[in-house]
This record gives sequence, structure tokens and C-alpha cells, in this order.
Amino acid sequence: MLLDVVVKPTNLLANFRPRRAAMTAALLAAVITGCSRSSSEEIEVQIRGVEIDSSARPVVLLEDEDRERALPIWIGTTEAQAIAMEMQGIQSERPLTHDLFKNTLDGAGIGFDKIVIERLRDGIYYARIYLTVNGDALEVDSRPSDAIALAVRFHKPVYVAPALFDGESTIDLRAVKPSEGVAYEAGVTVQDVTPELAAHFELAPGEGVLVADVDEEGVAGLRRGDVILEVDGVAVVSAQDFRRRLHGLNSGRGARLSVLRDGDRFGLQLASPSQ
Repeated sequence: MLLDVVVKPTNLLANFRPRRAAMTAALLAAVITGCSRSSSEEIEVQIRGVEIDSSARPVVLLEDEDRERALPIWIGTTEAQAIAMEMQGIQSERPLTHDLFKNTLDGAGIGFDKIVIERLRDGIYYARIYLTVNGDALEVDSRPSDAIALAVRFHKPVYVAPALFDGESTIDLRAVKPSEGVAYEAGVTVQDVTPELAAHFELAPGEGVLVADVDEEGVAGLRRGDVILEVDGVAVVSAQDFRRRLHGLNSGRGARLSVLRDGDRFGLQLASPSQ
């Protein structure tokens, strides 16, 4: 179980039922066109996050630049933890497997350029890692989960073959309605703290909201995985409660947040939009 890092449950997959024929068509297209496409036609994606589906399986969601489509890839719990830890800035006391591999490449002077998730075969995604060794290009076959875990550590781009974004193997983010337990305000996406998360953070039921995502324009200092406990000294009990409090801010004063991170509580000042 992923108890050492925050992995958020998702509602994006609730109605996601890719038809086998559509996935097969995408596979055939990838096989036919994968070798002939240039790198400029690959789709650069952002890692939306590592989430948990309704059957408690970890899934990494890759979204396109316009945030209109997302490609879900189910991964193992160890790899999910490795990705989530790096994204949340959590450091292990000793190097984990992906940290060790990064340290080895750095020590050997090998450059890490990018990763490409290039094809789907028999329901399994395949990726390649692009390296530079003594000025020469080197490609290494990899599982997408391992490749992504390394890409986030090297802060290098992730690309997906265009054919994999075709058909019903992707999620149309424009058609996804946020659940009642999720709210977006001031560049911050928060979600209700589930009983499982409350136990993990040692919180009382209904205490605080979990920061699921922060935009570039979001509150300075907030991170994914933080728990917002109070707004202006008043306890926050739900995602919608948080949104109401921030939406009604007096434009001149901003708000003071009480935040829990890694067991420590501290304050953050939220400036009003007019400041």
C-alpha cells in the first residue's frame, strides 16, 4: 500500500471503458507509423499525477499540453510510490532504485534526454529512454513506469506517440465533471480528506482538505500533498467549504492558511487577486 506518499483517488476513470477494437486500432496505427514519425510529431505530455482507481490500483495520468486529453497507464505500487515521492519532493533516507540509477548515470557522465512512450502491445505499453553517451545517442527499452520515474528525477520531458492518443484509449478531460469532493480555487485543486487519508495524516474525520494540484499561478509555497487545515483561523471541513471561503475573500486583505506538511504545521499568506 502507498502509505508513505499521498496518492489521490480519482473520478476520471469512473466511466472510462475503452473498447478493445479501438485499442487494437490504436495499436496497429502505432506499429505502422511508430518508426516513420519524427520526434517533432511526438506529443509532449505533463504528468497529471499518480492516482488510485476504484479498484485501488495505481494509475499515472499523462495529459497533453492543452489539458484536453489524458492517457492513463496502470503501474505497480512500487513505481507509483517512486513517481509520487519525487513529484511531492519527498526524499528517502537512502537512495531507492530509481535514485541509484540516476546517480549512476550522473556519475558516469551519461546524459538523460527524454523518454517516449511509443507503442501498445497486448495491453502493455512500451517506452524508450533516450540517453547521450560520449556524444553518441543511445536508446534503452523500458517500462513506462520506470522511464517516468527517471524522467521526473532528471526533470526531462515525457513524450507519447500520437497514435496512442487516438481513439478511446484516452480520457476527454473536457467532458469530465469534477466530483463533489473536489474544488478548484485560486490556482489550487483540493479534495476532501477520506477516512483513509485522515488516518494517514492523523487527523480527525472531516478535518482539513488535501491539496491535489497547484497551478503555476497557484498559492506560493503550497505543494501537492499538503493539507490545508484553516483559512483565517477557521477550520476547513470540505473542498467546497474551502472554495466558498476563498471565493468570498475581501479583495484587499487576502487570507491566512494553516497548512500541514510532513507532520509540521505552518502558515502561508494568500494574497488577494488584486495585489
